[in-house]
Amino acid sequence: MAKATTAKISETAATGTAPTGKRHAIVEAAARVFLTAGYGPASMDAIAAEAGVSKQTVYSHFGAKDALFEAIVEDKCQDLMGPVRLPAVTDGDPAKTLGDLARRFVAAVLTSPNMALFRVVVAESARFPELAEAFYRAGPAAAVDNLAGYLIELDRKGNLAIRDAKAAARLFFAMLRGDIYIRRLLDLKPEPSAAEKEALVGQAVAAFLAAHAPD
Repeated sequence: MAKATTAKISETAATGTAPTGKRHAIVEAAARVFLTAGYGPASMDAIAAEAGVSKQTVYSHFGAKDALFEAIVEDKCQDLMGPVRLPAVTDGDPAKTLGDLARRFVAAVLTSPNMALFRVVVAESARFPELAEAFYRAGPAAAVDNLAGYLIELDRKGNLAIRDAKAAARLFFAMLRGDIYIRRLLDLKPEPSAAEKEALVGQAVAAFLAAHAPD
């Protein structure tokens, strides 16, 4: 599979500059086409028309449709996980920090555009496992690694008792997804209300803190 990063490097080598705003416009247009039509039926012609550029311009930036799709996945994962990065310093109340993290995470993952992206990734993962791997690395795995680092510091300072930081981080995010996320994924429920999100956050944070209370 041609990698989006390879396309970026090739573009820089050819032009001597970093990717331009035109690349961003193509990625945004392709995301709309993929989310509307699905990966298989989406054509480079349709993407070029949506972006308002020639098909040759799309190919010059990305080379192939799979590289373009991976660029979308990587960009969307960065948009999704950006708000849930934690500070390196662990000063302050863990309950507040975890609560703020949980609110940003829930607000991000339950939105319609991000749910639609995840459905496309799941639908195409059997044919294009590299896309699923890219999505997992850039999104869920990055979030777990980041939270695990914070939890290790909390354990070191005695604020919480964390035996396996990565397992604990996975548990935290799993509690935040839960039943609401499954129903959203299956399109059985509209985006939850602010009160529903806050209730989910409160329950998850309380359960997590109770499970990892210091001895």
